[in-house]
Amino acid sequence: MPTAQAANDAVLTGVIRNPETGEGIEGAIVIITGEKLQGERTMTTDATGFYRVPNLPPGTYEVTIKYLNSRDKHRKNIQLRAGTTTRVDFTLRLVEEETVVIVTSPPVDTASSSTGLALDREMLRRVPIAQPTGKGGANRSFESVAEATPGASSDLYGTSVAGTSSPENKYYVDGLSVNDPGFGLNGTALTVEFLEEVRVEAGGYMPEFGRATGGIINAVTKTGSNQFHGGVWLFYTPGGLEGYRKPPVREGVTIQAERQLLWLGDTGFDMGGRIVRDKLWFYGGVSVSHTSYDIKTTWNRRALNEDTGEVRTDPTTGFSITERIPGTEVHRKAQGTTVQALGKLTYTPAKNHTLELLGIYAPTLSGGNGTYGLDASTGSPEVSSVLGTYGTLAHRYRDDATDLQLEWNVLADDNRWDITTIVGWHHQVNQSMPVDGSKLGTGEGLAGVPATVYRRSSPEYHSVTDFVDLPPNAADNACDPWVDPVDASNRTVTCPATAFRVGGPGFLYDRRLNRLQVRSTAARLLTGAGHHLIKFGIDFEYMQYDSERGYSGTTIYRESPNGAYFVDYRRYGYLTGPDEVQVLPSLQWSVFSTTIGGFVQDSWSIMDKVTLNAGLRYDAQQLFGGDGLLSLALPNQVSPRLGLIWDPTQVGKAKIFANYARFYQSVPLNLADRAGSGEPGVRRLYDADLCNPADPESEANVCQSDASRLVVGGAADPDRYWSAFGAGKTAIDPDLKPQSSDEIVAGGEYEIIPGGKIGLNYTHRWLSRVIEDMSRDEATTYFIGNPGYGIAKDFPKGRRVYDAVILYFDKRFAGNWMVSGSYTLAWLRGNIAGLFRPETGQLDPNINSDFDLISLLANRFGPLPGDRRHTLKVFGAGEIALGQGHTLMLGGAFRASSGGPTNVLGSHELYGTGEAFLVPRGDGERLPWVFRIDTNIGYRKYFTEHLTMDLTMDVFNVVNFQAVTGIDQNYTFSDVVPIPGGSLEDLDRHTDAGGDPIDRNPNFGKPTAFQSPRLFRFGVRLNF
Repeated sequence: MPTAQAANDAVLTGVIRNPETGEGIEGAIVIITGEKLQGERTMTTDATGFYRVPNLPPGTYEVTIKYLNSRDKHRKNIQLRAGTTTRVDFTLRLVEEETVVIVTSPPVDTASSSTGLALDREMLRRVPIAQPTGKGGANRSFESVAEATPGASSDLYGTSVAGTSSPENKYYVDGLSVNDPGFGLNGTALTVEFLEEVRVEAGGYMPEFGRATGGIINAVTKTGSNQFHGGVWLFYTPGGLEGYRKPPVREGVTIQAERQLLWLGDTGFDMGGRIVRDKLWFYGGVSVSHTSYDIKTTWNRRALNEDTGEVRTDPTTGFSITERIPGTEVHRKAQGTTVQALGKLTYTPAKNHTLELLGIYAPTLSGGNGTYGLDASTGSPEVSSVLGTYGTLAHRYRDDATDLQLEWNVLADDNRWDITTIVGWHHQVNQSMPVDGSKLGTGEGLAGVPATVYRRSSPEYHSVTDFVDLPPNAADNACDPWVDPVDASNRTVTCPATAFRVGGPGFLYDRRLNRLQVRSTAARLLTGAGHHLIKFGIDFEYMQYDSERGYSGTTIYRESPNGAYFVDYRRYGYLTGPDEVQVLPSLQWSVFSTTIGGFVQDSWSIMDKVTLNAGLRYDAQQLFGGDGLLSLALPNQVSPRLGLIWDPTQVGKAKIFANYARFYQSVPLNLADRAGSGEPGVRRLYDADLCNPADPESEANVCQSDASRLVVGGAADPDRYWSAFGAGKTAIDPDLKPQSSDEIVAGGEYEIIPGGKIGLNYTHRWLSRVIEDMSRDEATTYFIGNPGYGIAKDFPKGRRVYDAVILYFDKRFAGNWMVSGSYTLAWLRGNIAGLFRPETGQLDPNINSDFDLISLLANRFGPLPGDRRHTLKVFGAGEIALGQGHTLMLGGAFRASSGGPTNVLGSHELYGTGEAFLVPRGDGERLPWVFRIDTNIGYRKYFTEHLTMDLTMDVFNVVNFQAVTGIDQNYTFSDVVPIPGGSLEDLDRHTDAGGDPIDRNPNFGKPTAFQSPRLFRFGVRLNF
């Protein structure tokens, strides 16, 4: 049967036959009723007995069949999921008694070749999916639960789908795009409490979906109804019940930081109902969530041989033995609060006309007032170590989202025309400011203090007391160095600072982002050699990104490894003449883009036996820089899609399918803001014997004097002390092609039990073209192109290849139980992970450092961070009626995944830590397997049929597994270049950029992160 439904609605279709002849019955009246419908939907079957009713909100429905003098036939409890087509056939004798049948909805969508998962409200409530301390965990956002999808996994910024990176996904709320216009992340982390369902399209989707090379994640909000309904909830995760959190043991860390959850939770209410029966409904709610961590720091000194001053080592770990210094324990909080408010009106002004108005406001505040903030992009505290002062490590964050959408749907009386128009607006405010409230670019407070990174390793490390005093309760001499009583020049630092940061907070930003959207689609049902559902549409999108960014005190100073000089690691400015510099306190740009697109597709049910889905999508995006002029044009994004589905049972119980698709990525505006507008930078070197940037007086006077300058240019160079880079717009390849990927999907599904299906599919997805910035002169100038093509044909092609075989079973909640599980066997290889760099966390879509410098191109192809060979997920839930209105609810989840690859990395003189692949990607030791068991137990009391109270307890990581999930991949912090095709044995002979032997990082290969410990989440919910 043909399909073409909106992402947040469902379609009910089928055939009514005479059981004696097997022929379809023409003229039967199909009546659809349900709690989510205003009134009823009707359709008359055609000459083949076929009926199709589109635009049904997810929910439970009843179907009534009326025909001539026959008795009515009813089917109840038909559950429809968002974005799917459900087939329900009937047989109807011309004379028979009226029947009422309660059925289980067929789980196989025989009209679609897409892969993915639909998570309905029952699964979201009954199964512990999202880890409370993960991104979106406190308010249980819809993106956090998408990880349950077969072939999906969590990455640093969200959920990776089919080997892609999370910024490549397209995020929708009721069909409204809520991607961050600047960086591609989910911009509205809406709580699942407001949702009816979350639909994840992992691949194989039709051309109505575009502008993404990842998955399509659509949250469908609840609606009102003729009956008043709602709930009040409270969820609480106490840190005091947290299991043992295994701390990473690190060499050379004088100030040890330990993170302990204090508490997190959310509370709120929602309500929906009627204003006018079958005419005007409302739904709304408010949710408040809060997360609070304790960051405990303690000082440790190295244990020495008192006679020789040698550092004593642990023979097991090889690490220096340390002693905790009494009286040095200090506590600070890291915390944040999010408020979400949602309102929705559903109005039927006339028959077959529906208007829906949706509004969302979700502000988030964290940090400041002596606390650390939470990074909104990852959900974690902004500090994992405290190797610096509070003023330089802490920030005050604000992250707000506002959404407004009006949707108008029109259905023809015979349901053969279906037209939907959407007008929407998504708005974000993102700020990172100093904790003292000072403003970027004013030169006041912490905003006027430069940050300084100390990293001297020879001839000896700095002592931490060079920068900060010991806590008041510690002994004054606790960190005094050991000094040889015979030779005072022979000494050992007892509290070394392998890396330490002081001064201001460094990079600051104030961003305002907008996305305006207009989309209209139409579908027409036709008959001819079967049934055709022709769907076409057009949409327009305008994105705007206003940003101000800069560095506190206008720069970040970075010490050289030998301590001889400091360098401007980051400073905005430009040269006006020979060694004449104009330093910029900040950069302010307003950039925007326009995208227009359209599609046409035909879902052709050939003689109602085989369905052929074919279509084409076209998009054209234009990005404009800070000067208002065109910066980047990406037309001709032609996306063919072709799918074939065969139902061997002919009754909607099975399908065999194959699909080919091309996807294009919408380019986030960060590229136009940086490369398309200009990011002028300047750099000079400062003599460390004269200049001490941590001393305000020295920084303001001596450091700015000619005496502290070191020569960097030759005698004939016009600029001997200053160097400049990135002064204007980045050059663009005139033959630049949009970033795209291709995919082939094939598989099959079969309903093995009522409401339960088993499936097997194979996915092959690969990047076709990549957009990235590159440089041929070591960062003096850049250009943007397609690596391996056009003017960048001498660079390696951007490659990412994903292959996966997935075996899965899915049974929605019915008959008091549900199960959803999958096993994935996958390979992920390439030289680019996606729109961010997992090795360093760099999030600069399409201008990451993957291809920037020729000196860093070697060794980049290999297993990517998401290359986990085996992944097993099982989710289940059930309930046991205890009688007299008492019910026991049980749920659980089991996950197991093999470890990902690791690398051997080095620092780069210009780009910093973790940028050089010393040996081929993935040559490090693989991480171990990770297992996790989560459980849910609950009690429900029925006061009436619709008034219930739930008491629940979720336990995450029940066994408190503490497997290693991350290791230090930095082999050295020396500035080096890769060893092309090298091996681990070559590292001992490798030298740094100056020809000196490299200093091996003693923490290389040692754990940096373990699994989150066991957590309890207690909940109470009143439903009415």
